[in-house]
Amino acid sequence: METLWYLAKLALALVLGMGSAQLLGKERFTRVSAYAQTCLVWLLLFFMGVNTGGIDGITSQFRTIGITALLITFFAVAGTILVSLLFSFILTPSLRSEHIAIAKRKEQSFIRRLYDIIKEPLILVSIVILGLLLRLGTDAFSWFESSLVTYLLYVLLFFVGMGMVHRKIRFKGVFADKSIFFLPLYTILGTYVGALGVFLFTPYTLSQVIGMLSGFGWYSLSGILITDLGYPVLGSISFLSNLMRESVSFFLIPLFGRLGKRYYYPAVCTAGATSMDVTLVLLSSHFGMRTMVGSIYHGVIMSLVAPLLIPLFF
Repeated sequence: METLWYLAKLALALVLGMGSAQLLGKERFTRVSAYAQTCLVWLLLFFMGVNTGGIDGITSQFRTIGITALLITFFAVAGTILVSLLFSFILTPSLRSEHIAIAKRKEQSFIRRLYDIIKEPLILVSIVILGLLLRLGTDAFSWFESSLVTYLLYVLLFFVGMGMVHRKIRFKGVFADKSIFFLPLYTILGTYVGALGVFLFTPYTLSQVIGMLSGFGWYSLSGILITDLGYPVLGSISFLSNLMRESVSFFLIPLFGRLGKRYYYPAVCTAGATSMDVTLVLLSSHFGMRTMVGSIYHGVIMSLVAPLLIPLFF
């Protein structure tokens, strides 16, 4: 019952944000909403580091956290690729759909592409590490209460809801195209198939592994949410794993783009929730602009289900 009430409050925050944007006007407060989301994510990640630093014996677990995050990332991505390819052959055996096209693209230098890939992840990881070090090395956050994270999370989801309305996303035609409509299902199923492999090589329960993977690339939310649920170590693993998933997708999307139309499905499913924003340009540049609606639809659905699925497994 407690989990359902928690889910209801998260959903309510999201719906209130969407309703507020509708009432205030879709063109108003767009920048405010975007800046608020960025600032809140940074603040929440900082406090996530602070919270993790307060765990007894946490310094002895750093190596385990990193190895586990790498392991579950590998299995989640592998499962997603296999399942999305399998279902693409079942539902569209001849790939007659015309919405996918291998687009011509201008190649950037390796240094520039590498910089674009690592810039944001480095900033976010640095914020978490800063909070962790300040908690471990000083008494500045002896006042900290984990309940603060809960309230900030509600505010973040409120602005996420506003942002969804501001994007003016329309899914006309998506529901008639089964190959696109079922993309989120491929991602969820493939990720959870990968979780079965992780379960065999780690001490965590299958439920915990699935919960950690249920961010689907939305690393900031997954880490914060799991930490808020009372599992700061698992929150740190989930944060790193979903961050790695996004980073890996930057390398895999161009590769899939060179392999052909069929590989749009594993490309967008590997990207997870980021297919509507961070990896959207990369997906459209390698598979054609007409895939943009499908990529946005997939990312929006994954972003909606992530905060609802994660609490179910803890």
